[in-house]
Amino acid sequence: MSYVLFTATGCTRCKIVKSFMKENGISFEEKDMKAEGKEDFKKFYLANRCFITRGQDGIEFPVLTDGEEIRQGIGASIAYLSAGKKLDGFFCVGTLHKEWVDGIHPCSGNLDNAEEFLKVLRYLKGNSMKLQVETSGRNSYILKKILEEGLADKVIMNVVGPATIYSQILGKAVDVEDIQKSMALVAQFPSYQYQTTVTPVIRQGGEAPVISYLTTAEIAETAQFIEEGTGSKKNPYLIRLFKPAESKNELLKSIEPLVSLFPYRTAARAYQVFTDLERT
Repeated sequence: MSYVLFTATGCTRCKIVKSFMKENGISFEEKDMKAEGKEDFKKFYLANRCFITRGQDGIEFPVLTDGEEIRQGIGASIAYLSAGKKLDGFFCVGTLHKEWVDGIHPCSGNLDNAEEFLKVLRYLKGNSMKLQVETSGRNSYILKKILEEGLADKVIMNVVGPATIYSQILGKAVDVEDIQKSMALVAQFPSYQYQTTVTPVIRQGGEAPVISYLTTAEIAETAQFIEEGTGSKKNPYLIRLFKPAESKNELLKSIEPLVSLFPYRTAARAYQVFTDLERT
């Protein structure tokens, strides 16, 4: 298999991926998009722009390809080099810079591949990277291993809603006990935060589905769910605004945005006194 690694001059993450490939005897061709590889990357990007994420700060490097698959960012690249597609779901393109790596999701991958996933985290930590892990609570077993090995510097838990409709919001069956185990684990990390996006919920399907935002009462139930899972009312808890235009669900793109989150904060503070609102 022939790999091409698009890098950027001075990119520490690129250097770490290159070191991993050399240590494991993986041959590759490097193309520096700020030097001799500029035109090659421009052509590659134009042909594959739908597979490459461009954020507010531009494109996250490195970008790895074997001619069939494309992986972007340090985590996803090393994961693919380590285990092929088996670790898809565990990593996505992050937004943090310098020594921080995010886009790490232990809840979204296949539990059968937990050890391969942990190996990637160990490699990243071994190269002096700080890791921010994000979870919705599934796969608490993996989160426990991350805690025991000190493989995360910060954990964010997306508590998507109250226990009664958790599966409905995620669109997949969940074990509420598994979610609660994750809640308890999250509070043991060096830095952590719980957060909930006030998202629209499809209450009833059919040709004309009934869709409405989480109510203030449901956010209060969510905050109470966190209290029950952690045994504390004093957790950092953030209420986030849903942005319809950014939704991947076409049914939710046309819903009217909420005007204010203040009533949600008031409702949540009965159970999480440090509730705050996302700055927009």
